[in-house]
Amino acid sequence: MEIDRAEPALTLEAAQMLRFPPFPTVPDGVELISFLSFRPSGICVPIDDDDEDRATEEIDGLGIPTIALRAKHATDNAERKKKKKKKKVGGSQQVQVAPEKPKTWWEVWEELEDIRRNPYDRNMAAPDRLYQAGGDFKNGRTWPAASLGVQHVWDIFRLYIGLLQQSPAPKEATQDGAAGSDNVDSDSDDGNDAPTDDKIEDQVEDNRLEIFLNDPELSMKLFFSSHFRERGLIWSEPRCVATPILVSFFLRYLIRSRVFPEPEYDRLIRRALEIVELARVELPNSWKMGRALPDAFSDGCKGLWGSMQPMPIWTLPADSPSDSIDEPDMKRPKLDDTESPEPEICLDGPAVLENPYVDIAAELNSVPVSEWGATEAGQDTTMEGWGPAKDSWDNIATHSADEDKDKDTAHEPAPEIWDASTAEAPATWDLEPPTLLPLMGPTALPQTHTTGVVEQSTRRIVRVDPPRLPRLLAQNAPPAEAVEEDLACRFARLILAPWDRLDQRIYEAGSDVLPPSVLSTSRGQVVMDEEEDGEPTPGAHRPWKDEIAVLVNPNLTDIFIKGMGFGAIWVEIVRDKEAEDSSAAPKKGKGKKKEVPKYWYMEQLVHQIPSFYIDKIEED
Repeated sequence: MEIDRAEPALTLEAAQMLRFPPFPTVPDGVELISFLSFRPSGICVPIDDDDEDRATEEIDGLGIPTIALRAKHATDNAERKKKKKKKKVGGSQQVQVAPEKPKTWWEVWEELEDIRRNPYDRNMAAPDRLYQAGGDFKNGRTWPAASLGVQHVWDIFRLYIGLLQQSPAPKEATQDGAAGSDNVDSDSDDGNDAPTDDKIEDQVEDNRLEIFLNDPELSMKLFFSSHFRERGLIWSEPRCVATPILVSFFLRYLIRSRVFPEPEYDRLIRRALEIVELARVELPNSWKMGRALPDAFSDGCKGLWGSMQPMPIWTLPADSPSDSIDEPDMKRPKLDDTESPEPEICLDGPAVLENPYVDIAAELNSVPVSEWGATEAGQDTTMEGWGPAKDSWDNIATHSADEDKDKDTAHEPAPEIWDASTAEAPATWDLEPPTLLPLMGPTALPQTHTTGVVEQSTRRIVRVDPPRLPRLLAQNAPPAEAVEEDLACRFARLILAPWDRLDQRIYEAGSDVLPPSVLSTSRGQVVMDEEEDGEPTPGAHRPWKDEIAVLVNPNLTDIFIKGMGFGAIWVEIVRDKEAEDSSAAPKKGKGKKKEVPKYWYMEQLVHQIPSFYIDKIEED
């Protein structure tokens, strides 16, 4: 019995002198096929629908899975399409296939985005590399139609980071006939000449480039928050969708092409990409929240307790009271009927007014009208001051064809603006205010609760608690506790925390972040000192520290993203003390006082902001 011995490894010299024959031994279980007997197997192309549904991946004729190429070609599925065309559908049974949904421009870009890269010289200055990368990014892809506004968004972004220079306004010509920029004194070498507009624009452009290169994360936060609002892009939903996607493609191109391979640049750009990906989710989602809020529950609470916004009070200036102003009476212009010629009317043909001015007073006086539309005796009732007297406000005037023929065409009334559809449509003054009846049914909420603290502020989403499962209450539980249990089981609770406190100068400069303020319609104790270190007042609300639980529809929980902010008017729902005292049952024994839950609702939504929102940095 022979024992297989392991052959020693080939040395470099032996490998260089290796020649065939002799050939190495064939491994066990392997059968060699000569070139003459080899037959190519190709790939399996699905022909029938059953084969197409069954095939999960492409395989060759031997059943071995193939490897997909990174580059896509137009002829990849040509054979497959040719087979489908040859297939005939039976005459008795026809299947209509829905047309394929057209791809968006970012889906088309994503197909070949991994292979789009270009080399860049590290010895070039960082701004020069950024300029070159911006040009390569624009020229290396197919842009969508101009009607979508993607190229316009790209120009806005380039202008923001300093890659695009905004053309200055045309300058007025001087008396010498030359433009102001060209009319430069030849003796300006003394160093005291003022900087031109071109120099100022270059300085601003260099400053934008410097901010983007030194701190791209801060630059992206500013762009998608305060700058986005300043340019009005936040009010366009297509811009909120397209802009973060476009900037994400550009930053990924910078990372993939290693435009800035230095660690100090690469790390910052990757952090900026995280902010852009957040904006890609939160900016479109702000539109969803804006449409859904305030929800039906908040509208029902507003219809129940009324608006909590204080009514504006209009006052006259103290320095100019209305009683001290003596104005002369306006003179009424005199109407002279003799001065205006009467229009000439041709009786043989259609009436042609030679004078376009008509005496309105004479027209009105030609139809005598008594008090509130009642005509005098013997007058024609077809033309009246408050509409036809035959019909009331609830009935629509209907006239037969014979009556229309007998009427004088010169005094034919205007066509009726009321029709059957208008009469059946509900008037705006007849619309009932929203109620809680469709949401809660017959409830004791109006008798057991009322409004408490009314706060106007910007708050941040902490979490969303789903509706709670019902639980048994004590037999002597007050009605207010049963109502609160019903609220907790029917609605979700949106937990909001105060937004981070900003510098007072930022608030005074007009920040979009609303600092907490208590309106005049508020009821209850409020502690506004956010720096209080002593014992808090029992039951008092602290707008700078306390979280609030806003009741919302459970179907809206998916649109809330942790960290995003709302600027709104928040109204607290508290127990009515008078109703609670009248319905209080005698307590037996001593026990721990149960904590009363505090619920809120939103009356008016002012704005919604992303989680990374920061205000514009004012240069000193």
